Amino acid sequence: MPPKPKFTKEEIINSAYELVRLGGENALTAREVGKSLGTSSSPIFTFFSDMEELKSEVQKKAKSCFDAYMAVAENYNPAYKMRGMQWVKFAREEPMLFNLLFMQKSLKIGDFDEVMDIIPFGKEDDIKIIMRDYHADRSCAEHLFKQMWIYTYGLCVLSAEGVCSFSDDEIAVQLGEIFRGMIYIIHSDIAEIASVKPAELGSDESNYIQAKHPDLSK
Repeated sequence: MPPKPKFTKEEIINSAYELVRLGGENALTAREVGKSLGTSSSPIFTFFSDMEELKSEVQKKAKSCFDAYMAVAENYNPAYKMRGMQWVKFAREEPMLFNLLFMQKSLKIGDFDEVMDIIPFGKEDDIKIIMRDYHADRSCAEHLFKQMWIYTYGLCVLSAEGVCSFSDDEIAVQLGEIFRGMIYIIHSDIAEIASVKPAELGSDESNYIQAKHPDLSK
C-alpha cells in the first residue's frame, strides 16, 4: 500500500500561489514550493504531472482573487466605474497576480478581440453593465468598453509596476474624465474629428486641421 501523501493538493496549490503572489511567476519552481512546505519537490509530482499544471492551478486561484475584487462593484453606483477602480486597486495591491493574469508574453497576439478571448477579464460582465445602466445597444457598449479598457489597463500597468501611485480619488477623476469624453464623442457623432491623423506642417491638410482645432480659451 503506497504511503499517504504528506501534503494535500490544496496545500501545494496554496504554497505555490503565495510564492507567485509575493515573488512573481519566476518564483514558482519545484524546489521553492518544496522548500516553502519544508520538504523536497517530490510531493508536488504526486498530484501534478509537471509545473505547468501547477501554474494553471495558481492562475485559477489568482483569477478567483481578481473576481472577488471586481464583484464588489455591484454594490456601488455607478457599477461600471467601480469595476474600473477595483481593477486598478487589484493591480496596485496584488501586482504579481496582475502580471500573471494580464501581462503574459503569450498575450501578444495583436488583435484586441483575440486578446479579450484569452485573458480572464470578464468582458461580457462590463458590456452587460454598460447596456443595463446606460441604455446602450451592443455596438455602442462594445465601443465604450474597448476604449475604457485600454485606458484603464494603462493605469493598472503603471500601478502594478510602481511607476505611479494613484489615490482612489485620482482614479475616480481620471476614469470619469475619459468616460465623459467618450460619451461626448458617441453623442456628438464626431468620429471623423477624433480619428484625424497628424499632417506635415505647411500642407493643405495641416492648415485645414489647424482651422478645426478646438479653442480651449472659450
